[in-house]
Amino acid sequence: MREPTIRNPALMIRCPRCGSVPGAWCFTPRGSRLPEGRVHRDRTAAHRNRRTV
Repeated sequence: MREPTIRNPALMIRCPRCGSVPGAWCFTPRGSRLPEGRVHRDRTAAHRNRRTV
């Protein structure tokens, strides 16, 4: 069985805005999922600014 492919690298970290776990899409404040391929800007910024060891 293959691992799922993550096409958006920002999905590899937890969203600081809505709390979505790594690999899950972001949610709106009303609880519905954001459109396919979209994540919060906070999550994208956190992914860009993450520290590499």
